[in-house]
Amino acid sequence: MKFKIMLTLLLVFFLKQLVFGEKPDEEKFKPTISPYLKVQFWNAYSEGIQSADGARTQERLASYFRRGRAGLKGNLLPEISYNLMVSFDYLAKDENLSTKGTANAGTFSIWSFYFTWKLNSENDWLNITGGYFLPHLSRESTNSPWSVSSLDKAETSCYLRQFVTGKTNGISPGINIGGMGKIGTPTLLYNLSCVNRQDKTSIQTESWSPVVLGHFMLNFGDDEFQKYKYTFSNNVLKKQKSATLGVGFSKQGETDAFESSSTIGADATIYLGGLKMDGEYYRLSRKNESKYNAECAMGRVGYNIFLKKNWILEPVAMYQVFKGDDNYSDASFFDGSDKITDLGVNLISKPKNIKVNLHYIFHDGDGTKNHYISDEETPGNYAVLGIQFTI
Repeated sequence: MKFKIMLTLLLVFFLKQLVFGEKPDEEKFKPTISPYLKVQFWNAYSEGIQSADGARTQERLASYFRRGRAGLKGNLLPEISYNLMVSFDYLAKDENLSTKGTANAGTFSIWSFYFTWKLNSENDWLNITGGYFLPHLSRESTNSPWSVSSLDKAETSCYLRQFVTGKTNGISPGINIGGMGKIGTPTLLYNLSCVNRQDKTSIQTESWSPVVLGHFMLNFGDDEFQKYKYTFSNNVLKKQKSATLGVGFSKQGETDAFESSSTIGADATIYLGGLKMDGEYYRLSRKNESKYNAECAMGRVGYNIFLKKNWILEPVAMYQVFKGDDNYSDASFFDGSDKITDLGVNLISKPKNIKVNLHYIFHDGDGTKNHYISDEETPGNYAVLGIQFTI
């Protein structure tokens, strides 16, 4: 009888080990959690917004939180990480400033929430990301806003994301397969996604098609990427010689809003010592009653001057332009042109936790409806003294 009891206990113990994978001498992994806070605070001097009758709102100086993010990140298992982020962008913004964005009286919202599963612990070739995230359309669209050399991310990336996902921030529910690794001398980094459009017409549509998109990059010379990450840095803050060349695309079939929609383009980031240059060109096409075409392009150049005590001074210039066909209403998008020139200088701490910047923005354009002109209202030029910190 005692033998049967002992045999039963041993069998239960064996099954427990088989099911839960625990060993007497194995330390159980404890999930990790790390809170973080990231803030961009702007002091903006604005020319004011010009209305249809030619009147312009009064020039003003106003302060607000251009970008605010708080979140939690960590690992559920050694191979499964997570990131939950909430936003409070444009908090306390004056709606009559020439800077982009609507006034926010104190609203917080979910920005993104996704998991990444690294399928092979030996290399970075295969990672699956799922949840509510920013899909990879171009290099600039997924550059971290905390690392860009210009005052803000290029507005052309907002046009591209809005065209593909229905939202200017591009955050969408879906799944992504990505990874990186050496293929001879260069490093290949790839991302392929399948997501749902997030504009109201697509969510409540009878005709449904998923959005399939991807981005591929080859890094030549010095390594720009040390390991696979879902977002990219726009400035590595070190002297190196490298070139990273990328191509991106998206494709969607018929919905209630259009028959088909697609994008294709290329981007490049080049480092020559302290000099950094990057740019991209993307073409947007949509077919409905007629065919609609638009294009987005941007170029940016900066120079890292390495100071004492781990500080870097970076003068920078950027030019960007959007152009869209006149039949914008048939394609449910924008027409005319939107042009932005950014001249400024950044002071950056080497750990990247503090950045102070001073920029002047020249904003111009034409047309009936785009990010420059809407209801015959146009923004003026503006200057910004900003500070950014991350904890």
